[in-house]
Amino acid sequence: MKKYIVAGLLVWLPLAITIWVLSWLLGVLDGVFAWLLSASQAVLPEGARENIDQLRRVPGLGVVVMALGLLLTGVFAANIFGQWWLLQWDRLFSKIPIVKSIYSSVKQVSDTLFSSSGNAFREAVLVQYPRQGSWTIAF
Repeated sequence: MKKYIVAGLLVWLPLAITIWVLSWLLGVLDGVFAWLLSASQAVLPEGARENIDQLRRVPGLGVVVMALGLLLTGVFAANIFGQWWLLQWDRLFSKIPIVKSIYSSVKQVSDTLFSSSGNAFREAVLVQYPRQGSWTIAF
């Protein structure tokens, strides 16, 4: 009986965690979108505020807005003017002491994971780490 319960858990646990993470992410994105809507209400006229309240009640609209924002950012970053701004951005963050270590580490990992060459994590190897005789998987 224990074997069947573990087998059932192995089937349902990845699905449940995936759904939980996606619903959390959806909530975060909708929260950011709701915050942006709230911030824009101070600037807009009274008639537009009613429309903003209706937009706030649309589930998942934050994901659509975030995807559109990522698309526009990608278009900006792909041209020469955007690349110049990104270079300035990287230079600025490389001069701030604590931010430098965090930003450069995250940038290096993300550049490796999302590289267009597709060679990231293509091959697994064994290396002796952290000491001689102790083997660790590396990519």
